[in-house]
Amino acid sequence: MRRFLEILIAIVLLFGSNTVQPAAGQATKPSRIALERQIITAFGRDDVGRALMLIDRYLLHWPNDSNMLYNSACGHALSGDRERAAAQLLEAVRKGFRDFDYMQTDEDLTLIRDHDVFLAILEARERIRKAAPDPAPSKESSPRRDSDTAFSSPRSTRGSEEFAEWREQHGDEYTFESLPEQRLHVASTLPKEAREEMMTMLQRQGRFMSEQLFGEVQPDWVFLLIPSRRDASRFELDDRTAGWYEHSRRMLTTADIGASLRHEFVHVLHWGHMDSVGQRHPMWIQEGLASLFEEYTISADGEQLRFKPNERHNVVYDLVTKGQAPPWRQMFAMNTTRFMRAANRLYPVTRSIFEFIADRKLLNRWYASLIRTSDRDPSGILAMEEAFEKSIEEIERSWILWVKSRGRYDDSIGRGDASIGIKAENDVDGCRVTVVHEGSGASESGMLVGDVIVRLGSRSVRSTRELMLEVARRQVGEVVVIRVRRGNAYRDLSVSMKPLPR
Repeated sequence: MRRFLEILIAIVLLFGSNTVQPAAGQATKPSRIALERQIITAFGRDDVGRALMLIDRYLLHWPNDSNMLYNSACGHALSGDRERAAAQLLEAVRKGFRDFDYMQTDEDLTLIRDHDVFLAILEARERIRKAAPDPAPSKESSPRRDSDTAFSSPRSTRGSEEFAEWREQHGDEYTFESLPEQRLHVASTLPKEAREEMMTMLQRQGRFMSEQLFGEVQPDWVFLLIPSRRDASRFELDDRTAGWYEHSRRMLTTADIGASLRHEFVHVLHWGHMDSVGQRHPMWIQEGLASLFEEYTISADGEQLRFKPNERHNVVYDLVTKGQAPPWRQMFAMNTTRFMRAANRLYPVTRSIFEFIADRKLLNRWYASLIRTSDRDPSGILAMEEAFEKSIEEIERSWILWVKSRGRYDDSIGRGDASIGIKAENDVDGCRVTVVHEGSGASESGMLVGDVIVRLGSRSVRSTRELMLEVARRQVGEVVVIRVRRGNAYRDLSVSMKPLPR
């Protein structure tokens, strides 16, 4: 008991008193953003040793980062070092970490939940908040009100700080702009046409999400970075992981301004709203809702979104028709770790559930129920039952019948199927052509190696995945207009779809 009280007194009286400055004469600073991404990737691959090594490197240059100190505590707890984990957690609190509700339920800290330091922090949390509240926002990030948009007070200036740092380091290479309505700072190397289309998409999707779900955009400015092809490798972005949103940094990074950006942008507003209402929704809701926005069409007035099946649908269809879909009650109760380990199955399933909710025109009603019932039932089951006015078992059975009624979705190109006759790789604004097959429709249209495909018919194409889906919808003999960027100029090519050679 004496040790507990000593720690408690130390926490209340001493935190924040020893701000550390980086040592003079250190090696050139690494990219802060890239290093953070490497740490996240290491944790995601369960490589705790590498994550801790990278965290130590990070803290050498930014020793007062409370979130990174917290990550260090988690890493040491996962590796079995109980005392080191407790020491780093205490240091995180002294440097400003305040998300005690999250800390209390974080499975990564299971090893030290009965440690005197952990218990003392929980005991002292209200006194800590009163004695050392979060820093006031700077003028730069103070709320900018709009007649059509209500903003909560900002809590973090990190997004603006990251934007300013990137601008200082890459001012000559990137275009920098801000979107006040969505509280986004944007840096990209996109051509003007792609950049303008992206901004329009963000505004339309942002308005829809504010009106139908969250009631407002996130209160904090967020930094959206679309890195160049060269810089993308620093963030370990690839075809499998094209983008990510890191809420503690208020930063969204993506190499794909299509489905990946639409997905991650949902996380931006959702996390902002969860902060505003003091809730943390389960992973099936976070990822299912974000996945829903990967594929949609827009009404003629630009105000309504209609969600469409994408390549995830066939995964769900196969699971349902084979009787292998995870039971809803079981899936809704999964913690983050269990959910992410089955992500290849569960992302498609949860997207399908939200597509079903939207198809029944219950998205707004469901989310309102979720906010109202989350404290009583964090799993989200009660919200579903309130929205549908049915038991969860009845809703699940209806969803299964709905999935079966849709059939399979053509999402691949096989021998004899319609083809444009090229090979391509992802580029910053579309698909860069690497091979044009002789005698193909692409060859006959004048398409060249190095052209970047940005549109097929009426649909934008921002990744090889989107290109394949658009081609898979076509028939042999169909002529489609494909828009390409050749250097800084754009051309519209009429391409005849020919069979893929057998």
